[in-house]
Amino acid sequence: MKQPSDLNFNRAIKDRMDIIAPLVKNRKTLDLGVVDSRLARAKTSERLSKKSPSLLYRRICKINPDTLGIDIDQDGINILEEQGFKATTANVMTMDLSEQFDTIVAGEIIEHLSNPGQFLHNMRRHLKPEGTLVITTPNPFYCRQALKIWRYKRPRVHEEHTCWFDPITLFNLCRLSGLEPYDMYWIQSGKRHFFKNWPCLFRKYFSKSFMILVRRED
Repeated sequence: MKQPSDLNFNRAIKDRMDIIAPLVKNRKTLDLGVVDSRLARAKTSERLSKKSPSLLYRRICKINPDTLGIDIDQDGINILEEQGFKATTANVMTMDLSEQFDTIVAGEIIEHLSNPGQFLHNMRRHLKPEGTLVITTPNPFYCRQALKIWRYKRPRVHEEHTCWFDPITLFNLCRLSGLEPYDMYWIQSGKRHFFKNWPCLFRKYFSKSFMILVRRED
């Protein structure tokens, strides 16, 4: 039985698409949380017009236009369908699509859910026996969080986040959900704020986010 220590904690990437691209090319793919409504929060009157496909979903669809996108936001999904995307409305924790996928991409979604364990169990049902679930999520030990605590007396937390994971706790939850994590990468995008991010050069566990690749444990 694999343990968290079996993962390689010393690899970092700048662009998560370096790993995702070969997993979605010519493969039956499901992308979760595909509506980007960040701009829509500014003004209610402009909410619909400012909803759009997430950057990750757009990049995946350039590689695989048949990728099915899922989101709980019905208005946002309607806009994506009008733009020609293959998308449908569903709750990722409870949906039953009656099909399985080679690759499921869950980019920055697990930290928004009320029941991450239920979500992982449901993703296992939708994953083919040899398929891969890709999870990316913020790292609670990101080095700049310490600066936030010093300055504001609290870490920076997105207003819609319900939980935080690091690779070890997410590894354990996956195992409890019948899934086997088999690979992981720290995500260190760009060279901005070098003087604030320098700890990442010496300890990758200070990276902003991470990616974990998971398969069914049969």
